[in-house]
Amino acid sequence: MGLSIIVPVYNEEECILKCLKQINEVFKDIDFEIIVVNDGSTDNSHQIISLLTRKHSKIKYINYSKNRGYSHAIREGFKKSTKKYVSFIDADLQYHPKELLKMYNYGRRNNLQFVMGVPKTKYYRLIRRMVSFFYNNFIYFLFRIKLKDANSLKLMARKYLKNINFQFDYGMIELETLLGFKMQGIPINTYPIEVKERRAGKSKFSIKLIYRTIRDCLKLRFSKNNLIK
Repeated sequence: MGLSIIVPVYNEEECILKCLKQINEVFKDIDFEIIVVNDGSTDNSHQIISLLTRKHSKIKYINYSKNRGYSHAIREGFKKSTKKYVSFIDADLQYHPKELLKMYNYGRRNNLQFVMGVPKTKYYRLIRRMVSFFYNNFIYFLFRIKLKDANSLKLMARKYLKNINFQFDYGMIELETLLGFKMQGIPINTYPIEVKERRAGKSKFSIKLIYRTIRDCLKLRFSKNNLIK
């Protein structure tokens, strides 16, 4: 059993200490591991994580001096994971680890292979709400996956993750995991979660990212038959 929690980090010196301490505290009564992937941070994130790694045996640390992207960081975390379930959670404190623990307990009790968190409220500004609405409907149009937030918190069985041939960078790993499980015949179960307003860290949202996402979604649509090994 157990849970591998991957934390991708890029310039998160304001919140990474609090994030990792919260995870350690929330999951102290279960079998878990934290895999921190520092994706070329240029602030003090590396120094903070290195210190915590020496103090906490549950933390595994992967450090890259050059930024290789969000999806690459999570893929590397997948490779190092050893527990039955895997999840990844951002360091910006929008998803409290308690919500992931609830999802884990729900999935474990019901022997589920995939659980998707459904936010009760999202603290997005108007333009971000509009982009999110378009994106989620775009995903439904391309892949017939209907969700309120395709990029929300996920709990996944590692044995099925290993069958997915991840191909894309940036944030596409969110969609690749969803589609990869669906193509293996795994139901996408949902669980309501609370999401907090961002208190620290900086959003990676940009016009350039929107363009890349649309482009890569279309590429994935026409190459999805190669997604499962």
